[in-house]
Amino acid sequence: MLARHRNYLLKDTKQLHAHVQVNPTGLIEIEIIEKRQCHAAEFENLRFERSGRVTKLVCKHTSNGKPVHWQLPLANDDAKELENLIEEATEELEILMRDL
Repeated sequence: MLARHRNYLLKDTKQLHAHVQVNPTGLIEIEIIEKRQCHAAEFENLRFERSGRVTKLVCKHTSNGKPVHWQLPLANDDAKELENLIEEATEELEILMRDL
């Protein structure tokens, strides 16, 4: 079980870059490099919203009783790749848990 790392150029922004780490434990970690801003979420709190040439990765959940909401605008191809990485990580964890 290895984490997978990708770097994406965010759409609809001023050339911001995101470093994304997909962990097979069901967690995604994102760093917006230029802003030194970090986000983390469990896979179950994520969804993809497609609109034209942009797909937003949207996260909504509650942390310490406070609502947390963030979104990343990605190119459709990048979003599809990330969606596949999340699906593969989910399957990997399910296989491991079945084998235990």
